[in-house]
Amino acid sequence: MEQLDKLVADGVRRALAETGLDVKDLVRGTSIPPSVLRQQLAAETPFLLSDLVRIAAALGRRTIDLLPDLVRGQ
Repeated sequence: MEQLDKLVADGVRRALAETGLDVKDLVRGTSIPPSVLRQQLAAETPFLLSDLVRIAAALGRRTIDLLPDLVRGQ
């Protein structure tokens, strides 16, 4: 699962970079506590599905777009 956590964190970081937002923007847009979000982005703590849904909405993305290809079946 640690590898999956890293891949999901990579996807979220990539989406953040593509949208030009930073962690502070994401905290404001999701209400996820900053310490939790930083741990998730560092793959120290897994993302909850509910967090990914909120992150995707804040980034204007679909939740599945944040997941690695191996999870999406591609």
